[in-house]
Amino acid sequence: MNETLILIVGRGPDEPIKWAFWSDGRIQLADIAENLDHLSELGQRASAAKMVALVLPGEDVAMRMMPSPPKGNTQFRNAARFLLEDELAENLDQVHFAIARHPSGAGLVLAVKKAILDEWIDDLGNIGLTPGIVTVDFALLPAEQAQAVIVEANDRIVGSVSLQGFSLERPMADEIIETLLNDSAVSKIITYGSNAFALPEGVEQERRPALEGESLYATFAGALQQSGAVNFLQGAYKKTSNWRAAAKPWQRAAMLAAGLALSVFVLNIADAARSLRIADAYNREARAVHAAAFPDYANVNPRTHARQVLGSGSGSPMFTRLTNAVALGLEENENIQIDRIRYNALRNEYSLNLRFADINDLEVLKQSLAAQGISASEAGGVRRSGGIYLGELKVSAS
Repeated sequence: MNETLILIVGRGPDEPIKWAFWSDGRIQLADIAENLDHLSELGQRASAAKMVALVLPGEDVAMRMMPSPPKGNTQFRNAARFLLEDELAENLDQVHFAIARHPSGAGLVLAVKKAILDEWIDDLGNIGLTPGIVTVDFALLPAEQAQAVIVEANDRIVGSVSLQGFSLERPMADEIIETLLNDSAVSKIITYGSNAFALPEGVEQERRPALEGESLYATFAGALQQSGAVNFLQGAYKKTSNWRAAAKPWQRAAMLAAGLALSVFVLNIADAARSLRIADAYNREARAVHAAAFPDYANVNPRTHARQVLGSGSGSPMFTRLTNAVALGLEENENIQIDRIRYNALRNEYSLNLRFADINDLEVLKQSLAAQGISASEAGGVRRSGGIYLGELKVSAS
């Protein structure tokens, strides 16, 4: 389905999750799940969504703005680590850094604990969902240089001041916001909500209704469509995300067919994802089948065993080779995002539906694959949608 599933989560899987299916410029269905377990009740519609966007709370993310970031992403990421190094009370090996570029040319540097990112990716994977974008609430606000955006909620304030995003709990947030706004050289302040705190004089002010319901999802959906949207799935996490999606056909075969040869099936990964959305009883049955097929690995999680087998090269050699090549090519080009991925075992061929900001990004990916001895050809041409390009790539052995 041509829908984006937007998940606005709290500070853990046990907290309520706001969700909405968004397409054609409006909400198709929306509600609040009591926790992550209840989110699984969304069923096949969630698994069939074209894109799953996970929105983290700003309290879990640190952010800084870099006025003139390096042009190369590798240098930019190294500078990002240095910029936040003295401000994070964490072992930097346990922190994941993400970078983004604002249309003004400024660089955005964000940091989140790897444990938080791992937990959400794994927990969503357990109910058959693979996020294509992981971002943070304040990064989806209409931020501009010399402008402040303040969004009030009952228990917290989310905002951005001259591209510097933040989220703070109330009532302490009210005092901090007033001080921050008075000390900042902003020319305009946009506020959403009750506007209970004092705003500085002599600055253009625009007061808007509370950002909730349709207006909240419209704001977030619009930001998610931008080519420069903040996405934590980059660097090591981009490769991990792609590998997990690509490995789903093997997972399904191992868990449900007890080790039948992968080459017998033409597996659609999107269908596999829907099949993995299972109840506890089904999990127990799958583990029993796995134990019967692999008695030496009876106590190993079937998915963990699948990754070990594929990683050792004892799975389908061509599948493993293509998967590694695609993962490496995408890791080297972080401007490309995957909307959908399918693997045809009979043809030993991947079909990748991609989105990218610059047509040259696709050429760079094709050259990277060619350098690894992998053939990549466009299927159906490239089309433009808003500020991004959409295209399909067929990937097979040369």
